[in-house]
Amino acid sequence: MAVQKPWSGVIAAPFLPFDTDLAIDWRTLERYIASIAASGPRAIAMNMSASEAYSMEPEEHAEVIRVCKRAVAGAVPILSGITSSYNAGARQAAQRMLDAGADGLVVFPPLPITLFKPVSLQMVVDFHAAVTTAADVPVFAFQTPTSPYPAGATEALSRLPGMVGIKDAGFSVEGTWQTIQEAKAGGDALAVLTGSDTFILEAMLMGCDGALIGYAGTATTELIRMHEHARANRVAEAYEIWRRLAPLAQECWKAPLINYRVRVKYALLRQGIFPNALSRPPQPALTEEDRRAVDALFAAHRYDDPRYLPGAR
Repeated sequence: MAVQKPWSGVIAAPFLPFDTDLAIDWRTLERYIASIAASGPRAIAMNMSASEAYSMEPEEHAEVIRVCKRAVAGAVPILSGITSSYNAGARQAAQRMLDAGADGLVVFPPLPITLFKPVSLQMVVDFHAAVTTAADVPVFAFQTPTSPYPAGATEALSRLPGMVGIKDAGFSVEGTWQTIQEAKAGGDALAVLTGSDTFILEAMLMGCDGALIGYAGTATTELIRMHEHARANRVAEAYEIWRRLAPLAQECWKAPLINYRVRVKYALLRQGIFPNALSRPPQPALTEEDRRAVDALFAAHRYDDPRYLPGAR
């Protein structure tokens, strides 16, 4: 069995419920986060892509952290995503989340500058250092499909004090392998956590230390069990779980990827967790095609079974 890093395991990145007026549904959020915490994830990460960080105001980011901290009552750490387009803004956002009670931070790539290629390695390091030098909490990097970091970034980031992990959400097998190898070259100091929902188990078997993942916003317990099997090299047992979970992952995170939030929210609606599948525009609304596809999967795989609910024991 491999040595377990402090931040290995499954970190859930839950979704954000809205009322019909598109205000945050705080009551549902508090119940939902408490149920996920009961499953025993390594942490819960809010203000992430899954929880629509880019559609929220700074005070909403802070209130989400305060509400989630209250909901988990110390059972698991609460991490906050940090979204900013410039270094000083990232540092300020980090301070706001720390003031709200965040136990750790996940630094998004700075947009739109990282859309322009090639991305400078020094720019990546300096942007993260702006947060790590100002925050005395664990900090994670976040690599996305639209902003993959240049070769050498993972190894370079591993040398920053306070940097403990990287969420690899490039949805690329080759990119995941490169990230794992660079983490090893950097002394294996960083936990590599997959954020690619369509091949979670395969990424773990490749060498990822766990997952910082939107799919753990439902079926949390099953994903934790799957990781435990994978870590212990019980591959058959891990695949027995993943064969049941993979169809929903493949459906929700298929192209166009932007629609994954409302697809998963509809699954949470079917599970009786969310009252609706709403997201704030310009996020697209749920299509009838997606609704029928998720309904078909529920009929075939019984995703309304209690084992797949957040908080299942």
